[in-house]
Amino acid sequence: MPSPEYLDALVLNQASLPKARQWLQWLEYHTDNLPSAHGWEALLRDTLVRFHHQVAITARRLRGNPIWDIQGTMREDTAPLEPEAIKICGTLEAFYPRNKDGRWKGCPEHFQKAMDCLYGALRQQVRLAREIDEMRDTGRINVDVLLDQKEVTLVEQ
Repeated sequence: MPSPEYLDALVLNQASLPKARQWLQWLEYHTDNLPSAHGWEALLRDTLVRFHHQVAITARRLRGNPIWDIQGTMREDTAPLEPEAIKICGTLEAFYPRNKDGRWKGCPEHFQKAMDCLYGALRQQVRLAREIDEMRDTGRINVDVLLDQKEVTLVEQ
């Protein structure tokens, strides 16, 4: 019997677009059953759904594939990705700003790290969206690198 690690590696080796499509189908079926009784729960749910849509659009954009049988419009395939990624990230920041101690206001203690993780993923999506938009506009990405003289390696900035 294959090990869990082997099976996980098989899943992670799959392409991003089919996996994004599966998640959107899962969300379509389960979104109404996700917790949303409190404002922070509804925001978390809605942000996760929007984030998954953004990932699916990003995967499709990388392929230059405007035709897809689930979700997506021509606008989503021609509009820049970065503004929508910033909007999703900004919604989380606006509704649940952080206290001076870095904690999310109104969010229970046991979900603080989950909110941090989601926020980090959203900020990473902004960066990725910017790079994909740049690739689409210029045909390449300009990446700043720094020479780490101690390790004698190039480090992407």
